[in-house]
Amino acid sequence: MKNLQKESGLPISIDGNNLIYNKAIFPIEPKTRSYEDAKDVYLEKNAKNQDLYYMYRYFEGDKAKIFEENKSEYDITVLKNGKIGPEPIKTVGHYHSNVPEAEISYPEVYEVIAGEITYLLQSKPSKDDKVDVIIIEAKTGDKIVVPPNYGHVSINRGNSVAISSNIQRRDLPASVDYNTLAKTNGAALYYDGKDWAENYNYQIASRQIVHPKDKPEWGLEKNKPLYTSFTESPEKFKWLIKPQCFDFSDVWQKI
Repeated sequence: MKNLQKESGLPISIDGNNLIYNKAIFPIEPKTRSYEDAKDVYLEKNAKNQDLYYMYRYFEGDKAKIFEENKSEYDITVLKNGKIGPEPIKTVGHYHSNVPEAEISYPEVYEVIAGEITYLLQSKPSKDDKVDVIIIEAKTGDKIVVPPNYGHVSINRGNSVAISSNIQRRDLPASVDYNTLAKTNGAALYYDGKDWAENYNYQIASRQIVHPKDKPEWGLEKNKPLYTSFTESPEKFKWLIKPQCFDFSDVWQKI
């Protein structure tokens, strides 16, 4: 069992694929995503059904009021290690709904608590199915901003369980869009742990590999857990709620 207090800012541990926590403080049961739920986005269509990852929504404990008052939510995802066909286990991926008063979607921020996660981000497809693709290879402590109008997939590229946290707009005004990626057999690229292959359902207009970047003014610091940053200074995270008022052009370090 590994203690994750330092990495997460929370009294949690991991034992195998099981998140260990006090249910009196965090009365949360995980939602499970299985292969049968996710096979639309995998190359392999006939794998044996198994659990892929576990989602702990509103994992906020005694700080829940701070998140509620600031219209934000804190979640944890435990992503198992292994492969489905040639691909490492990954999340289904999704796009967010639009801000009601603006023509942009809500952003999100992720943090790697344990393991190694590759984040595949892609813009919303144009009328001719063109997308811009961003690849981020993240390690423990990295903060990854998913800017407006980008969908995202998390891939466990390491040799052990991977754990991430995220903060997003609480109870988005409309449902999250899983269908766009499901109907195109996944995101624009497939990863086999070493190389990338293109999904023929898209035309990739551009492809970049970038590095995570600290933005202390947005509450994002590699050596400070996301949970701690938010609960200490929730005002720094207004960009999650009103993204139309912020510039997202420098949220990554370009290579």
